[in-house]
Amino acid sequence: MLVKEIMTHDVVYADVMDSMLTVAKMMKQYDIGVVPVMEDAKKVVGMITDRDIVMGLADYNFDMANTYAHKLMSDKVYSVRPGADVADALALMKKQQIRRLPVIEQNQLVGMLSMGDIAISDHYQTEMSEALSHISMPEKE
Repeated sequence: MLVKEIMTHDVVYADVMDSMLTVAKMMKQYDIGVVPVMEDAKKVVGMITDRDIVMGLADYNFDMANTYAHKLMSDKVYSVRPGADVADALALMKKQQIRRLPVIEQNQLVGMLSMGDIAISDHYQTEMSEALSHISMPEKE
């Protein structure tokens, strides 16, 4: 099975200069836990999760209206192509301990692939269970 067969096509994204308040409102409105961060609506340059926002508040006590996406985003972006095999995407998620991957084709964001998308497919139940167990393990420092 290919990523493009199960990915989410309509992707909400933030601009690097969007405030964290704007990003949090996007997450609430669309019921999502991650937002890709784009530069000039062209290139994915980072990812912000709901956890990033909470940890940022706890660590830095920042003002959500005046702190911008580029300050809290993770700039290490792992992605997958739409023609990639889902098993390969799942292996990447497991290895990098992430639950969602932007789907990029010709440097353009074309979708998102989440553990939920894979779980619905019924083809990868054993692999999903293993990946979730691995992803949920605390990081070793």
